[in-house]
Amino acid sequence: MKRPLLIILLVCLFFPVMAQDEAPGKLPANIFEKIQSKSQGKIRFQQDSLIQDLVFRHMIQNQQNPKINGYRIRIYSDLGTHARKESEEYKARFYENFPDIPIYQDYDRPYWKVYVGDFRTKIEAIKSMKKVKREFPAAFIVPDQINLPELDE
Repeated sequence: MKRPLLIILLVCLFFPVMAQDEAPGKLPANIFEKIQSKSQGKIRFQQDSLIQDLVFRHMIQNQQNPKINGYRIRIYSDLGTHARKESEEYKARFYENFPDIPIYQDYDRPYWKVYVGDFRTKIEAIKSMKKVKREFPAAFIVPDQINLPELDE
């Protein structure tokens, strides 16, 4: 009785993963084979197909929601008729001083906010905060959903 129920449950969970068609910009057909070929045979995978299906499902889920918990530095927050223009000025000034750090402008009614960086850990944010504080003394670290960094192939 338990075994058929378990099989039905597994089929229901993995059927959407197996039904996905690969299109441009989607996941590679088989990431495990790609890793094995790039390692020139130094890495070999021996695993059950269910494990492989779980990994693919996890990868698809990450593609659909590419954000993770992390930290950003808020350099501006204000409300009023002047706030939008000021937030644009803060963005421009920040970009002049730190062109390699991403900048995000957000309107969280009624506040205009400017955030910078995508830091996975608070320690990374603190390191950048020391540089940012020289130009923006009111800056502070906030937890946020950050963009995943691009991986090199």
